[in-house]
Amino acid sequence: MSKLLLCAVLALSTVWPRVALATCPVPTTLVDLTRSELAAEKAFTDADETLLLTSSTLARTNILPCLAEPLSVSAAAGFHRLMALEAYFNGDEGRTVAEFHAARKLDPGYQFSTDMVDLNHPMRALYESAATVADGDAEPVYPPSGGYILVAGVRNAARYKATPVVIQVFGPGGVLMETRYVEPGEALPKWSDNPLGLTAADLGIKQSVLKDPRPWYIAAGVSALTGGILYAFAMNERSLFQDPATSDDDLLGHQENANALGTASIVAAGTTLVFTGFGVGFQFGAHKPPTLSMEALSHAP
Repeated sequence: MSKLLLCAVLALSTVWPRVALATCPVPTTLVDLTRSELAAEKAFTDADETLLLTSSTLARTNILPCLAEPLSVSAAAGFHRLMALEAYFNGDEGRTVAEFHAARKLDPGYQFSTDMVDLNHPMRALYESAATVADGDAEPVYPPSGGYILVAGVRNAARYKATPVVIQVFGPGGVLMETRYVEPGEALPKWSDNPLGLTAADLGIKQSVLKDPRPWYIAAGVSALTGGILYAFAMNERSLFQDPATSDDDLLGHQENANALGTASIVAAGTTLVFTGFGVGFQFGAHKPPTLSMEALSHAP
């Protein structure tokens, strides 16, 4: 394959992820994904850089986003090995190890053939070292209402922030809505209409106390106190950001901290209003217990 073809594929990849779900001309299958992996492995064996990078780019930007079926654990492992080969050819050892780590978590018994990677090949050492790197912190992934999530082919599993992963989102009726490759450190989209992931049980609220306004007032007080503390921290980060003595290297960190803490304080304030509303409602003549609406929490100012 020519260098021109590779350049065309790479150019397409810069715009494809934004429009793939709306414009996939043909649904793809796990067979298509496996073929890309096999083509890349042959290209690696033959030292054909153009074919390898073309195969990996098409798999990442064209085939994966257009999958029309659930991703199996073995197919997910194969995709991560493909991404590792791409990273290795690009000289990115950190990403190579991360992708190998993701693959080994899913398919720990896999070994490259000696025809493809001989025993002294430096990539084999990276593959072995990938077994012991850290997963990163666990992060829950909330499905849309009436649906579910496949994380690396496992239903409703957590995502680990230092490990690349493929996530599939299914809506009501098991309809596949999206297949997304998430790299380490990348923020997850909000697929749930309840981004806080809260239920009445999570809040420690039992049906026997729903009619008593006191727990709601206590919860509101705790939320208000939490919001005030978060706001104070946010203002402190803002003052550090605006301080001329602050190093330029630290400015971005203070700005991000201020934004995150400020957002958290707003959520806490909204939660305070919701809990206060429940308390008032139960105290002044509400005969029927109102429903604890997580939608109200999600959309609180």
